[in-house]
Amino acid sequence: MTHWLESPAPVARCTTAGAERGSARRLWQGPLAPPAGLATLAGQAAGDAPQASGRVHGGGTFAQAGALAALRQALPPALAAALRPNFEWYVCRGAFFHTDAHYGEVLFGAWCVLGPARELVFPRLGLKLPAQAGECAVFDPFEPHAVLAPGATAYEREAYAGTAPSVFLGFEIALTDAVRDAFGIGGAPAKGPELSSRAAVNAETGELG
Repeated sequence: MTHWLESPAPVARCTTAGAERGSARRLWQGPLAPPAGLATLAGQAAGDAPQASGRVHGGGTFAQAGALAALRQALPPALAAALRPNFEWYVCRGAFFHTDAHYGEVLFGAWCVLGPARELVFPRLGLKLPAQAGECAVFDPFEPHAVLAPGATAYEREAYAGTAPSVFLGFEIALTDAVRDAFGIGGAPAKGPELSSRAAVNAETGELG
């Protein structure tokens, strides 16, 4: 079953390349089984990634018709219509708190194709999403987030050293009017927290500096 999750956290001001907008009020999450062959490709991406824990390693962009079709079928209509066709592999052994504000005017999708039980943790929003194999999520890349063991609220590097990697198929959702409406994205607030590539994020706790 898919879910829309809403947070009572105040709307933040998201700033990039001279443009501003309000942060997303909602996240989307749902189960999605990988099509045949995608797990094999994910295993190859894991084998090519560094062994270090904590950092998310990119595995290069690619196109894959089966993954594109599966996502278009699983995502809500507004998101499916705005789905960009190219993907990128992301591999991590746990991930410390960070933002992906360089994505700018898109929302970010993370489809876990391989990996142990993990959670995507959003401390400012007070939300956690399942992030083991067969789970998919779409969220605002400006929000501080981490990939942690279930129940964890802080990142501890030693806990992930030598563990099995999580392999995510990363995808982008263009910020069309329909997508903005679905995620509750409006104009930048006059006051409130600022999220940008300049905003300091505590790597262990996700707190804004």
